[in-house]
Amino acid sequence: MKFYEISDEYRTGNDRIDQQHAKMLDYTWRAHELCADENMLFKSDDIQKILEGLEYYTIVHFAEEEEFMEQIGFDGIEAHRKQHDNFRAKIRSFIERVPELSLATQDDMLGEVFEYLQDWWKVHITHEDRKYVEFEQKNGLIPEEA
Repeated sequence: MKFYEISDEYRTGNDRIDQQHAKMLDYTWRAHELCADENMLFKSDDIQKILEGLEYYTIVHFAEEEEFMEQIGFDGIEAHRKQHDNFRAKIRSFIERVPELSLATQDDMLGEVFEYLQDWWKVHITHEDRKYVEFEQKNGLIPEEA
């Protein structure tokens, strides 16, 4: 799998987190590419794979990110966790809709998925994730090794 080339706009300053974000942004890009592919008729299986891959990877990423926030004593962790929970619920709702897709509705859903992901990453990475990175930098904290 080719990874999304993360732009400076999405860099938090934490290399590990940035690498994980690049992988998650890659799922977003794959949804966009699938939607744009006019030669492919039946997309439901691919939509399912993208969403399930994203769902699985967010479990890994969010757990590591939340552990990092705990280690540095970030005071906004509960609000951040709530955002993660809401994201997971939205991805799950998309997954549950896939079996109902038809040829006429699959591209609409892909567009909806792409727009949701693009908007979420824009706000979450550029604003919310930077809060704990700035907290770490401001306080000169280095998390303990787990």
